[in-house]
Order: sequence, then structure tokens, then C-alpha cells
Amino acid sequence: MVYKSLHGLAPEYLCSRFVNRDTAYSLRDSKSKANVPLPRTNHYKNSFNYSGAVLWNSLPCEVRQAKSLKQFKQLINGIF
Repeated sequence: MVYKSLHGLAPEYLCSRFVNRDTAYSLRDSKSKANVPLPRTNHYKNSFNYSGAVLWNSLPCEVRQAKSLKQFKQLINGIF
């Protein structure tokens, strides 16, 4: 669902939950990462916003940069 949200394939209320993180530095693993909101409570750490962004950022770079949903599903099935 995070892939769909970041690429505009999900409803607007889900797309507004995830934002791509932009950095001024050109690092190896900084492409296509989601902005992780700062959790102030343990309850928020269990929310979809926080856990979805953390899980998305933990994926390999080539999976996060998939060109289509079909390619993303194939790459993610190869990992798991």
C-alpha cells in the first residue's frame, strides 16, 4: 500500500500520509525513501504511518525504485 501511496495509485487520504524524503546529499541509499514522522508516543509507533514508512525504508533500493506495480510485486516476492 505504501508503493501505491507514493506513486499516486491509492486514494487521496492515503497518499497524503506518505511523502518522499528529499535530501541535499547524493547518498547511495537515499533514493525513494519515505519521510518517517517523529513518534512521540509508543501508540504512534504501531500506526500505519510510522510502521509503513519504516518498513518501506528498510527495503532494498532496487525494490523501492520499481517502475510499475507488477515489477514491484515480482521484486518483493523474490525477497520473501
